[in-house]
Amino acid sequence: MSSTLLRQWTMLRMIPRHPRKITVSQLKSQLDAQGYETTERTLQRDLVALSGKGFALVADERTRPHGWQWGRDMKILDIPGMEPQTALAFRLAEQFLKPLMAPATLEALSPYFLQASQVLKGTSGNLKAWPYKVRILSRGQSLIPPKGNPDTLMIAYDALFSDHQFHCHYKRRTDNQVKEYVVNPLGLVFRDGVIYLVCSLFDYKDVVQLALHRMSHAEPLATPVKRPSDFDLDAYLKDGGLDFRLGGTLTLRIDLKSVTAQHLAETPLSEDQEIKGPDAEGWVHIKATVPDTAQLRWWILGLGEQIRVRHPESLKKEIAQTLRRAAGLYTA
Repeated sequence: MSSTLLRQWTMLRMIPRHPRKITVSQLKSQLDAQGYETTERTLQRDLVALSGKGFALVADERTRPHGWQWGRDMKILDIPGMEPQTALAFRLAEQFLKPLMAPATLEALSPYFLQASQVLKGTSGNLKAWPYKVRILSRGQSLIPPKGNPDTLMIAYDALFSDHQFHCHYKRRTDNQVKEYVVNPLGLVFRDGVIYLVCSLFDYKDVVQLALHRMSHAEPLATPVKRPSDFDLDAYLKDGGLDFRLGGTLTLRIDLKSVTAQHLAETPLSEDQEIKGPDAEGWVHIKATVPDTAQLRWWILGLGEQIRVRHPESLKKEIAQTLRRAAGLYTA
């Protein structure tokens, strides 16, 4: 197959369906990224020639810049060789991984998702039923995810993908004030239905988290991201970055009822976790080095009478005071 044919085939797959459109300049940029370097004039000739050879390509010249699109009634391009197992993989990727994909990747895969759906509709039995048999749930209380502005989400995703800054308005949770930020996107984290952008602001080096659904009026900037040279997303999360860090690390000593302690034997609090017991009263003694976070306190309080904090003394007193205040709400 000639390089020209490969380039034209790749170009055809980049053209969106009505009502979306893509300009020749955008096509050139995407083709350059795929290794098909050419000129806008050549692409324009290709588009005109192909539109006259049975391809339902339409040039939208109502607004500038002009764009190209597949006609409204155009059937989805067939993707040869998609077997049912492959279709299932694309269906699961769409179902569970779609929020993790960069907009450019999502756009490139959209024809595959549509084709996969058509292939599975034509099958029967286990493959067709599998997507309805698997789900992902968080351990905590089920909550309805907040809805963000789609345009804002797209700009944030694009900025992260291209390593560029963007400007936005942000409604702070603490006081409901709306602030304007220049954002350096560093990473995305999905937690209990909320999408957090790990980032820095303006020229500051401090790394913070912004909930994307609280953003509005986002605008892309041409300036590159100012990324801390030592930033690593995995290390940041492991260090409790998204657990609302309150201090350094704690040498935590707790007692857990034996039944409750079983899950910590399988999913430890830390690499250095030590477990002893149960003792005669049914308590399992656990020692672990953990980040000092608000999340740690929520976890302890959520276990109620199944847990007892031994050390550090300051955390023990804090939890005791919180529980006394909570109990007081039910004694009136």
